[in-house]
Order: sequence, then structure tokens, then C-alpha cells
Amino acid sequence: MGPSRPAPGIEALHDISKVLSVSTDLSKAFTSALLVLRSHLGLENGTVSLFDPVTGEVFIEAAPEMPDAERILGRLRPGEGVVGRVFRTGIPIAVPDLADEPTFLNLTGSWRDLREDPRALYAVPLREGRATLGVLTAERCWAAGPFSFDADLRLLSVAASMLASRLRLHRLEDHKARTLAESPPVLPDPERFRGIVGGSARWREVLDVVTRVAPSRATVLLRGESGTGKEVVARALHDHGPRAERPFVAVSCAALPEALLESELFGHEKGAFTGAAQARPGRFELADGGTLFLDEVGELPLAAQVKLLRAIQERQFERVGGRRTLTVDVRLIAATNRDLEEAVREGSFRLDLFHRLQVVEIALPPLRERREDVPLLASHFLDELAAEHGRRLELAPGVLEALAAHAWPGNVRQLRNALERLVVAHRDGPVTARDLEWLRGPTSSPFVPSGASPEATRSRGTPIVSTTTPPSTTTPPSERDRVVDALARAGHVQARAARLLGMSVRQLRWRIAKYGIAVERF
Repeated sequence: MGPSRPAPGIEALHDISKVLSVSTDLSKAFTSALLVLRSHLGLENGTVSLFDPVTGEVFIEAAPEMPDAERILGRLRPGEGVVGRVFRTGIPIAVPDLADEPTFLNLTGSWRDLREDPRALYAVPLREGRATLGVLTAERCWAAGPFSFDADLRLLSVAASMLASRLRLHRLEDHKARTLAESPPVLPDPERFRGIVGGSARWREVLDVVTRVAPSRATVLLRGESGTGKEVVARALHDHGPRAERPFVAVSCAALPEALLESELFGHEKGAFTGAAQARPGRFELADGGTLFLDEVGELPLAAQVKLLRAIQERQFERVGGRRTLTVDVRLIAATNRDLEEAVREGSFRLDLFHRLQVVEIALPPLRERREDVPLLASHFLDELAAEHGRRLELAPGVLEALAAHAWPGNVRQLRNALERLVVAHRDGPVTARDLEWLRGPTSSPFVPSGASPEATRSRGTPIVSTTTPPSTTTPPSERDRVVDALARAGHVQARAARLLGMSVRQLRWRIAKYGIAVERF
């Protein structure tokens, strides 16, 4: 007689150990391990959930049998639901029948007929010492035949310990990241960051994160409205890290035509397409050893997202029209003002790419939420512009308060351009609040410095807005007002303003010319 076949449980653990050691990508390794549990043991709908320190939530990292649109909904706080309770307590749970479990939240909406298809749920923690890193879940269908809760839990506990070891190795692979984690925290010093001005509490929180993250090579996602200073923060992350002497390469994904975007990012070989007279390196190659900043990453088409995902995971790619695989060492910083979660639900942005970009997320507050920084920014910009244009501007009392009271839909970028317009075009004499009337959009409030009476304001020509006007007498905004408002909200990026208005860029430009709208240039 020949050797006996190993038990299914032993064979499953053996195959899990192989896929965890072979795959270089953590999500793929976890996905493969879950598929092994299904094929070898009949444990269905497996998931691996990890903790997100940025949001304080537990999210689903891998779930091969769950659509992306459902998987992104599986986010909960520690203690919520079955998975959240296992993460908080570190104690495995076996639920005999999901239909009778009150703590089963079904956030993803995957199960709708649990009464007709009864099944058990196992949830096992991924442990490292006393710490819980995540939760492994799997389901057993009652209709598949007899099974043992104890045997399934023991096997899943062993598999969870293997996944936890793989996760721990993944987090310790970068020696610099490990050194950073063991080093004491450094308090932010605004004077250390070139070009960054502000002392508000919200802004100091941003600088604190920048100080801690800059020395690592972790991917950073900057989120915030247009004009909040995402590229300035990206440069600060580069300048205060170990790659400061290497290139900082910035590319706007929204400014490049879709047909040329892949070539711009990854380069092309000679003859790859019409007009490719010679080979050309892409931005990834130019940034080798340094930092690549992808602005407006939410505008990437799906085809480019697939190639970007591989470049992030494996640091490898091919030029357009090429067969040779290139390897680069690039620290990636991405920025967006889009709701990427909504884009994932719509299917226009890949969930796996979203998680790869969201290693560290930094939210930049709009200027209206840090108004105390407006006088500091205004003084800083006025000094810069005086040196640039050879003309110094004098501000009348109350003007800085008026600037701080403005909503600034274009944020810091709009503030600087407004001040540059004043420096270049203002007549002789100090700038008064009346000189800022042109800033007012259709939804803005008039500039009224604090302490000024309505009579004094009216004498200067500033209109008074009545707060008792009934809504029914409000005049609908004209087409010109809607175009001006969209341009302001989009930071005068015409492609983005056109999307807000639901028209093409050509249609928007025709209306800009028709109404004689002054467009700010950046």
C-alpha cells in the first residue's frame, strides 16, 4: 500500500503556508489563503479584516467572494458586530446560525436569505502577543453535511496565526519604517517647513502628521479641497525625508489627456504609437530614488489604475510598447479632492488601489476652517509679491479682518491670487474693504470689518444684505453667476468646473468668453 493522503486540514495549512511565503503582495496572499480554505475545507465567504489607524475602524482587506461595491461597506468600530467584538476582545467566536445572531450586522448586504440557507460563522483574531491585528472569518453551510465546531475553530486559529505572522513580517520589511516606529515622537515646528505658513490648531495637527510620516517611505494620500496646499505638503514630506536630495516629480492626472497619461507615467519605447520618434522615460523613472507626487489621482482612468497598482505593489512596470520590466524605488504621494469612496461604489475607482494609496491619509482643512491663519498667509504672500513685482501694498485697518471673514472657495490659492491682483493693479493708496468687493461671488457675504456700523458701511458703498428677506423673493442665479461660482469652487481649473456644471470644457470656455469672465491663471 502506498502512503496515505494527508488529512484535508493538514493539506490546507500546508498550501496556505506556501501562498503566504510566495506572494509579495499582502492582499493577494490573504485572498489566496481564503480560497484555499474554500477549496480544501468548504469554508465559504472568507474575509480578512484589518484595523485602520487613520479612521479607527476595522475594514475588510481581502474577501475573494464579495464584490468590491459590498466589500467597501464593511467598515465598523471595534466592538461593533461579530467582527468588531472579536477584534476588541481577541476571543474567537463560533455562531451556530447567523439568522439567530443579533450582533450580526450584515453591513455589506451579502446575506438576504439566511433563513432559507442556514449557515454558521467563525470569527478568529489575528494575534501578535497581546495585540489583535485583525480578524479572520469564514462560513460553513449547514446543507453541505456534518461538521465539528471545535475542529473548524482549531484549524482556523492555526490559519489565523499564520496570517498574523505574514502581516507582521510585511510591516517590518522596511527597516526605516521600523526605526521610525521605535523612535520617540517629534513635535512639529512650523518654521522647519519651507513655504508652509499657519499656526492654527487644525494646521498644527497636519504638521504633526507630516513630521511623523516624512522619514518613512509609506505611501501618503492627501485629501482636501482644491487650493488647500496639497502640493506644498507633498514637498514638505519629501524635503524632510531621507529622499530630500533625490528628485521630486509632480504630475497632475487631471491635466493630461487620457490617451497620453499612461505614456507620461510609465514612458514609451520608440515606435510605440504614432509620433513616438524616440524612447522616452516616464515620471516613475524620473522619480527613481525620490518622490512621485500624483495630483488629482481620482481622475485616473481605470486602465491606468491597473498599471499604477502593480507599480505601487511590486515597484515594477513596462513602458508603453515595451517588453522589458523596469524596477524603480519611488516614494508615492497622491492627492485628490474627490470622494474616492463614492468613486469606488460607482465603479470608477478600484478598491484595491484605494487601499494601497490610503496607507497614511492626511486631510487638509479648507481655509474657512482655519481663518486665524489668513492674516499670517496674507502677510507672507504680500512680502513674496512685493519682492516679485517691486511694489509694496499698504492695507487699511480692518482689511485683514475682512479677508479672514471671506469664505475663500478657492482656499489658499485663491487668497494668493487675489493679493497678487491687488499688488499689480491697485491704484496708489492703502487697500480698503471696498477695494475687495470684486471678490464677492453670488453666494458670498459682503466684506464688513468688525466694529463697522451699517451706516458707515453704506457710506463706503458696501451693500447691506437684509436677513429678513423672504426666500420667495430671491432671484435665481443667472448662467453667468453659475459659471463664476463653479470656477471659484473648482479653484479656476476649467476641466473641474465643467464637470460641476455638467458641460464640456469647450462649452464652458464659450460661456467664459461670452460673459467676459476674468479667469485666474495659476
